[in-house]
Amino acid sequence: MILDKTKLDLIEKEIRECGEWAKVKQSDLHVKQKSDLSPVTEVDISISNRVLSLLKDLFPEGGIISEEETTEIKDDAPYTFVLDPIDGTDVYSQGLPSFCIALGILDDKKEPVGAMIYAPRFGNATEDGLFLRLDPEGRLMLNGKEWKINGDKSVVRQIALSSSNIWRFDFSKYRGKVRIFGSTILHILAPVVFSGIQASINEPCFIWDYAAAHAVIRSQGMDLYNPDGSLYRYTEDFLHKNRSATCCYGGFKDSVDILRELCPLR
Repeated sequence: MILDKTKLDLIEKEIRECGEWAKVKQSDLHVKQKSDLSPVTEVDISISNRVLSLLKDLFPEGGIISEEETTEIKDDAPYTFVLDPIDGTDVYSQGLPSFCIALGILDDKKEPVGAMIYAPRFGNATEDGLFLRLDPEGRLMLNGKEWKINGDKSVVRQIALSSSNIWRFDFSKYRGKVRIFGSTILHILAPVVFSGIQASINEPCFIWDYAAAHAVIRSQGMDLYNPDGSLYRYTEDFLHKNRSATCCYGGFKDSVDILRELCPLR
């Protein structure tokens, strides 16, 4: 599946502009609670409206799954866009830098194959933040340059962890370090982006919390795995905007197997 690069460039431009606007707005937010008690801001809603409007104009044949808007799943769509306008709304609303805009692309089999992820205040210690782009059947780009994993991933010394997973797993045998950012997308990405982080443990989330980052790690030979070691797969229930039934580990298979032994599900 190859999508029109010129159109994807327009999507990148929109997401970058939304990210810059989100930075400016972060110091003056109005936070509300959704029905599930999770936070939402006017920035989430505005970014959702902007990106979805552009997607519908540029790719009318595509499907859309969005956190902040009711959309109809197109089972026969040649590809589906999955949008989280702000992943990490809780930390974003508190002024912390580890939030991102995440757009995943699924193929006609609903497998994650593409992504655009912009964390405007996070990563690489530059004013550019962190922008990852993976076009379907393309190469992974980080801030405009081709990116490959670096660092030893064979020994699990550091992991990225969702904060609510602390009570779900037994860490009594683990002697390494834990990094908690507050964004599931950034947790899943961490073994790809940071040389010193080998794997991740992720809480049960929704498809928009996984899709974009899942596509990125798969492009580098990593994947998401269930606690029993089987590959994580997108069920019909998950695709239709329901929360995942289980936690998952992320990384290379060998690293995940080590982590499953060190930090088993309680």
